[in-house]
Amino acid sequence: MAAQIPDRRDGVTPFDLLADVNLASLGLTPEGAELVRQSAISPPERKVGKWRRRNMIYEVPMHSLPLVLQAESTSGEYFFLVDLDRRDDLIAVLDQPMTVVVEIVDARGRATRTTYTTDYLVIDHTEVVAVEVKAEDELERLVKQRKQDWILDETGYHYLPAERLFQRYGIRHTVVSTSAHSPVHSDNLRLLSTTRDTNHVRHYRKIRNGVLALLRNEGVMRIGDILDRIDEIDTTPILQLIDQRLAFVALDRVTLSAPHDVWLALDENLARLAQNAHQKYRDTLLESDEVSTDDVADPRYELDIAVRLTIAQGDSRLNKHNKPVSSKTVQRYRKTLREANGDVRALEPGWSRCGNHGVRISGMHLAHLEACIRAGRQDPDHPSTAQCWREYVRDFDENRVRLELIETRPIPRSTFYLYWDSLPNAGGDARAKGGRRLENQVCDAFEPKSKLLLATRAFSVAHIDHWNVDLFLYVGTVNGKRITARPWLTAMVDAYSGEVLAIWLSFANPSKKSCSMVVRDCVRRHGRLPELIITDGGAEFKSTHFLVMLATQHVVRGERPPEDPRFGKEVERIFGTFKERFARGLPGYGISIEKSRAVSSAFRANNRASINLIDAFSALEAYIFNGYNHSPKPGQVSSRSALTESSLRLFPTSGRNVDWDLKFLIATSIEPPDSNYKLWRGRGIHLNDKWYSSKGRDEGTIRIALHEAFTYRSTRRTCLDEAHLLTHAKDPDLRAHILESIKTACAIDRTLVICGGYELAYRGLFDSPHFSGRTIIYDFGSYGDNPVDLHDWIRISRTVSPYLDLKPKSLLIDQARYTLIGVLPRFHGLLG
Repeated sequence: MAAQIPDRRDGVTPFDLLADVNLASLGLTPEGAELVRQSAISPPERKVGKWRRRNMIYEVPMHSLPLVLQAESTSGEYFFLVDLDRRDDLIAVLDQPMTVVVEIVDARGRATRTTYTTDYLVIDHTEVVAVEVKAEDELERLVKQRKQDWILDETGYHYLPAERLFQRYGIRHTVVSTSAHSPVHSDNLRLLSTTRDTNHVRHYRKIRNGVLALLRNEGVMRIGDILDRIDEIDTTPILQLIDQRLAFVALDRVTLSAPHDVWLALDENLARLAQNAHQKYRDTLLESDEVSTDDVADPRYELDIAVRLTIAQGDSRLNKHNKPVSSKTVQRYRKTLREANGDVRALEPGWSRCGNHGVRISGMHLAHLEACIRAGRQDPDHPSTAQCWREYVRDFDENRVRLELIETRPIPRSTFYLYWDSLPNAGGDARAKGGRRLENQVCDAFEPKSKLLLATRAFSVAHIDHWNVDLFLYVGTVNGKRITARPWLTAMVDAYSGEVLAIWLSFANPSKKSCSMVVRDCVRRHGRLPELIITDGGAEFKSTHFLVMLATQHVVRGERPPEDPRFGKEVERIFGTFKERFARGLPGYGISIEKSRAVSSAFRANNRASINLIDAFSALEAYIFNGYNHSPKPGQVSSRSALTESSLRLFPTSGRNVDWDLKFLIATSIEPPDSNYKLWRGRGIHLNDKWYSSKGRDEGTIRIALHEAFTYRSTRRTCLDEAHLLTHAKDPDLRAHILESIKTACAIDRTLVICGGYELAYRGLFDSPHFSGRTIIYDFGSYGDNPVDLHDWIRISRTVSPYLDLKPKSLLIDQARYTLIGVLPRFHGLLG
């Protein structure tokens, strides 16, 4: 599904939001108004993230508008939408509006035209703004390389061709840099938005009034100190004051999730001043406790330093190789220690400073060497370093003449290896060699401090992923053969605490059903959903069902970069833990899962499987929710569940509170995959690997019950009307089953009367020995509106009437006359 998904609760589209808006009053020209209208009724011009590299994309449901908008990056579009969602004057926001043609100057200085699509059209009560969001480094590059189109002044960056074009439409164009929004600021805004749906109960009103009174007396206080003064843990009333701008904090300086570090005041400047002073004080303390690498000895030489110190103090005369040292060496160690005022770091060996550290080959040779190394590192055939070195040596004489190198011999193998490891841009070489996946594997990890998407509290960010469990489970036995299979585990993990929030175990491959079930399990256990759920790019996570389900609950969906598991390490890590601490040792687990040829076929894991799916789920549920979640998170003293519990005490509005009701069950239900289903005789309907039978009312059971009913009631005649419809069954097996059912209705002392059209003469329906010689056929022809047909039809009716309980006795005759005289003329005089 493209962006701008309507909110299913209201059924509102962008065009509906603009239906009652006078666009001319917003300063738009007729061309500009038409551009806005066409953008409102059209899908987004492009789906974001097609050419992305190591950046996440989002579907963001807006709180202020019933729309879901695309975001192409975390630091850019997503942070911009989080800030935009706080405005209360928005009419509509159009994602990826219609493409326009702008006149630019290319790299060679030539005037040309190109297409341009802005990121958003923001429409409020005063104007329409076209917003372009770009990374700061990209803007710096454009300003340097395309000076005639991109400029930087005191008001920010400007894209002149787009500004000139949109100015003719009456639309203001603006460029937003990623530096305009910080991760801390966006995290605070997301937390404040969770308090808007909270009811303003009387208890909260009382706390807010008390906090305002404290601030009037004290001027500025930390949120943690305020909570201690009023003996409260819940920060919701204070967050509501900040969201309503009745109190102020420095939102871009400190996260609200650390209340003892946040200064609150009634004046914005006072709050910022107190926060800056507090931050400088903390930085000073940290600087006083910082330890530089110059203050610590090299770990490689710790043993050498200890041995030398022992020798200098006269406790030993043996070095680390257990060999005696000379008196001159002892004197040198003592002199070094004495000149350093007893600093033992002076005894550190200086072997790393020995030798010639300068480049000893010419620049042309160095360029040739780098070309050889890059060719080897980018070769998709994956040659070894030794092979590349041998190729370099083999072609050295030829290249020395061609390049006019001053060296007469190639560099040795060890030097070649050093250049191989130290040459930069390993990621680019890996991409040319193995694509994006190999590039992501060799890339350096992100600095924790540079993470853009902060998870500072429980239920703010969560991850969902699937894992094909390394454990065979017993399914059943069919025709004496044991059936086993490996289940799929779908898990939701909180990024802040590492707690597993929900699980789903199934033999079926990952699908939108797995996604819905894990969402339901989270609501069933916690009564809430995370504010942002991060997934991979699987088809089940891109399905319309999953996107609409999350949008209905106002949950943001983030999609991590493809082929880069580091972005999902929170959930990938627990799968490795489950494998080692849960699956390993259970019957059905074995090395044959990873290495199929490691053991003989008789010893494979599937042959030892004895646990069924229900027992496996019960064991896994007990392990996760009674064991794993109560174990300490790495680097923390508290357990994962304790971290979640303490966070929710501070921020009870964190996440999206969801009621387990019929509305939620409908939103998370799976629509049927088809409108028609095949009914398998004797079994029922097969759907999603499950059989749905009639619970004892299958065809065979009904046939036996019908025969017993005929016998009990002493039935003598059975009438089967519209029987010609049975001839429509073309399947021979189905006709055979129909015949078996018809046989039940007739017996030696019971007559079956079959009525129907001419299709009953179809050969094949009653071609059975059971009916052979026992069938009497009455052929009633077509009767028209003529004296002969009328006389025959009335005669038949008069013959049948005495045997029937009719009042009056002439009922059939009167009906025949009415039919033949009054009805048939309207149907061309025919009666079948």
